[in-house]
Amino acid sequence: MTVDERDRQTLREQLEVVLGDHPAGVLMELLETPGSDDLARRSDVLAIGARLDGIDARLDQMDRRFDQIDARLDQMDARLDQMDRRFDQIDARLDQMDRRFDLIDARFEKVDARFEKAEAALTLVSTESSKTTIFTGIAVAMSSWGLLFAALGFS
Repeated sequence: MTVDERDRQTLREQLEVVLGDHPAGVLMELLETPGSDDLARRSDVLAIGARLDGIDARLDQMDRRFDQIDARLDQMDARLDQMDRRFDQIDARLDQMDRRFDLIDARFEKVDARFEKAEAALTLVSTESSKTTIFTGIAVAMSSWGLLFAALGFS
């Protein structure tokens, strides 16, 4: 059965006769009106409010957790900054060591060149010395033989 506004008005008039104006008004307020499906009741609003309070509390908890996470991330960021500075220092030290090794390498190359020159000179001297030694040995041998033959000849 479909209830329209005229049926509601008739019911109100009957209730006013039986119960009086005020009780009839209270009772009519409790009854649904046409299109009341679109309207929220006080209990609906209170229920939504209670849910919103629960959601608000959860959001507050999440906000606190995010604050904690943010603080932890700040700590991690500070530690990473310290590590970055340490790596920069290590990198600078390694660059210094690299430059020192380059200088040492250049010195070794100079020393190596000197050794090569000295080796070449020694090889030349050694070759000359060997020749001198051989010729001296031959000369001594011949002199010795000559002296030996001379001594034999005089005896």
